[in-house]
Amino acid sequence: MNTEKISVPPQPFLRWAGGKRKLVESLIRSFPSSFSNSKNDFYEPFVGGGALMLALGDKSLPVYVSGNRLLINDSNPDLVATYFAIRDDAQTLIKKLEVLARDVSKKAFLRVRADQPRDDVSRAARFIYLNKTCFNGLWRVNSKGKFNVPWGQLKNPKILDSENLWAVHTRLQGAHISTGPYQSALESARKGDLVYLDPPYIPLSASSSFSKYAKEDFGILDQYALAGVIDGLTSRGVYVILSNSDTPLTRKIFGDSLALHQISVQRTISARASSRKPVNEVIGTNFPTASSSHLRNLKIVS
Repeated sequence: MNTEKISVPPQPFLRWAGGKRKLVESLIRSFPSSFSNSKNDFYEPFVGGGALMLALGDKSLPVYVSGNRLLINDSNPDLVATYFAIRDDAQTLIKKLEVLARDVSKKAFLRVRADQPRDDVSRAARFIYLNKTCFNGLWRVNSKGKFNVPWGQLKNPKILDSENLWAVHTRLQGAHISTGPYQSALESARKGDLVYLDPPYIPLSASSSFSKYAKEDFGILDQYALAGVIDGLTSRGVYVILSNSDTPLTRKIFGDSLALHQISVQRTISARASSRKPVNEVIGTNFPTASSSHLRNLKIVS
């Protein structure tokens, strides 16, 4: 496919727990007015499914961020291998997905789940296939780093969307992609740059979080450490937007570093349909919200 003919804006290509599809508009409308997409860089050190950074690849937006102004990172090495593969060799990835998509049975799922490919393109094909066919699109690994989510029993999962993968490929050209600690990914952020932080959320209750997204958990002490990183970014003149759950602990940890605004969000991935209901989250900023910002209409919490 000739990528020059791709006219559709890039969309998230994964099913993703905690994805930000429904928050994208509010987040973009909350950007600081002095952020310059021609001079400043945009960072997502917990990129996950990438809904926001992909939306910013729409050239029709006034806040369009080009690939060479984009820096994304994640602690999940298989996810990052997938971003590398889409950016660098989308054609081969699509061919591998075409083959995998021919069989979405439980037997095929278990075979792919047991595979341990080493090159980025094969890892990406496996990652996307498992994401589309596993239970609820969750990505969870055990203490050895092995994916352990069961088969999702879906009748006709869409494994491959070639047009969107080419759009994502185009969007990622020039982007800096890394895997590792989020702190390392932010070392180059300078005054005027914008950082969007979407860490693993503080659980709403003791039983509400699933196990491990990567080998390492992101616990409460990590949330406190993140608040310290935010303070450091603020002192350097870097703009910060944070998403997290709305809990008393969230307010305690981040309330001194950011202005927190409460927003209601519909759950999109849950084990039970009855649990997919609106919940409160917070969007935090270290800069004054503009009069046109959606955040002006949201409740400020402390």
